[in-house]
Amino acid sequence: MTPEELKKYVHFNTRTNANTFVDSEMLMIANIVKNNVCGRALEVDEDIFLVPTYMNLVANRREYPLYSNMLARFKRVEAKLDGTNFIQLGEMDMSLMNFPIGSEALITAKFGNEEGRAKFDIMRNSLVIYSGTITDVTAGLKVWLNTRPANIAGLGLTTDMSLDPSTTAHGIPNALHKVIATGIVIEWKGSRPKPIPLNEREQKWEFDLEKAIQTLKKTNYDREIIADVPTQDADGNNTDGSDY
Repeated sequence: MTPEELKKYVHFNTRTNANTFVDSEMLMIANIVKNNVCGRALEVDEDIFLVPTYMNLVANRREYPLYSNMLARFKRVEAKLDGTNFIQLGEMDMSLMNFPIGSEALITAKFGNEEGRAKFDIMRNSLVIYSGTITDVTAGLKVWLNTRPANIAGLGLTTDMSLDPSTTAHGIPNALHKVIATGIVIEWKGSRPKPIPLNEREQKWEFDLEKAIQTLKKTNYDREIIADVPTQDADGNNTDGSDY
């Protein structure tokens, strides 16, 4: 669905036109609904909205603000702490440290710039690096995070909303287009001075949303799933002590 088709669909289902439901209001509602729907879609954990984002490492700086368009979580953090090669940083919780962390000298003494010794923590929507000395490295910090698909820029556009607008921004998966359109209709009906009752299809919007989200699962049918099978003794009892 293109933004232009989205607008026509909403006008048709609300019995409105460009004068009674203006583009600026529809676009505002569309992007709010889009953010809500895509946040819910994150539940399938299929890396649908995962994208690598880069920041510059700054000498002696340990705190790096995360992006405002970040969704609920991120997946991996890497850094060029030696200035050349990316290594993975392990996640840690500051509450588990049994020593004060008030000084740079103490941090560099307790941590290092090698994989396994370099760590990160999340604090007030920022990523904090615990490592050896940090030097200036352009694009030296790589965070694999889930970001919201790009906002719908205009309702006159004829490019399908599923297409990625850039290499660092996601489009909106096709499976979510209709539920977003219906969500706009529902918001508009509820905003009327005398709210308009929803029809039967609109009343089952939550069900349709969950169904659309489920279609995003298992996008790779070639994925291998390996289960642990408990070993058994001669009497058929599991040797690991489990009951099944």
